[in-house]
Amino acid sequence: MASHRRSSKPRRDPFVLGIIGAMIGSVVLCLVMLWQIGKLDHRPQWWSVLENNPGHTEQVGIELENRITSALTRVRSDEERDWVAAIDQDQLNSWLTHRLRETISSFDQDAEVDRLGDIRVKLDPSGITAGAQIRHTHGSTIVWSIFDIGTDTQGRFVIRTRAVYVGGTRVPSRLAARYLTSERLGRASVDLGDGRRVRIRAIRPGEHRLELALRTELAE
Repeated sequence: MASHRRSSKPRRDPFVLGIIGAMIGSVVLCLVMLWQIGKLDHRPQWWSVLENNPGHTEQVGIELENRITSALTRVRSDEERDWVAAIDQDQLNSWLTHRLRETISSFDQDAEVDRLGDIRVKLDPSGITAGAQIRHTHGSTIVWSIFDIGTDTQGRFVIRTRAVYVGGTRVPSRLAARYLTSERLGRASVDLGDGRRVRIRAIRPGEHRLELALRTELAE
């Protein structure tokens, strides 16, 4: 009769294994979280390319503002009611850098514009990349997105978000889509206050420029 020999391996209780597994899982999760938190300070490459551009002056932003106002309010004949315009990427970034905060404050005095740092936009035929630097107690984080913009049959803005990032961490696009609805974005038109309005019929990003097709018409 063969004798029963005790195994040299210790017996592992399923309950103990569960605790060990949970501990290892927690450690791994913490490491992943720390890695992701570290990536929140990450500056995307496209952002760094646009950084410290000497052409992003306030004067360039003011010139863009004046040029847009002049184009919108121009008296046009029936043959000229459909027209096109283009906004240069550097001009747009100049306006965003120097004029956006003042514009936001003029519409909403309670807006926390002090938390808003640099804002940048990259334009190319494949889409629009836009980001904002958000200041917080631990420094700042760049929140950015890759998206397409257009208009729908009701004349409202439509944004299709392709990717959303917080620093170097990608987050679900549905979080942005929940807020960027056509109802929230509003109508793609400008009321001139003189019985006319300018309707944006189409928007298309080009090489370092934003191209727009517009129509000047009587306001409803």
